[in-house]
Amino acid sequence: LRPRRSVRVVLWVNEENGLRGARAYRTNHLAELPRHVLAMESDSGVFNPEGFSFNATGPVRRAAEAALELLQPLGPLALRPGGGGADTSPLIADGVPTMELLVAQEKYFWYHHTAADTVDKLDRNEFNRCVAAMAVMAYVVADWPESLTR
Repeated sequence: LRPRRSVRVVLWVNEENGLRGARAYRTNHLAELPRHVLAMESDSGVFNPEGFSFNATGPVRRAAEAALELLQPLGPLALRPGGGGADTSPLIADGVPTMELLVAQEKYFWYHHTAADTVDKLDRNEFNRCVAAMAVMAYVVADWPESLTR
């Protein structure tokens, strides 16, 4: 499948130390930001997905709502007020709509930032559900037939 718009997957580090990765991305891509239609992040672990926090209206919101309909097999997912988290926050001032995957938080601090925070602790089903939620949301927004100008 090839959506109408590009999907850029960005992985960066150094969020915990002054958002340096996010700030560097903004600086290095400043001229492109007017064409960014959504910045989405997942920074709360890969537990049972509950929905997305989101700060957009108009066509971008309609696209996200359509994606939620496709994601109903994962359970009830909601669009909640808010936006992205720390990793997308530098883009908000430039008008880029932001979104963050919301997940169940009960187990988040069991291992977070400890030496025990390793991949063997992941629940494969929860992990796959998070990946599906992010992938479907990204694809639907990128393939939305309406103009997604802000």
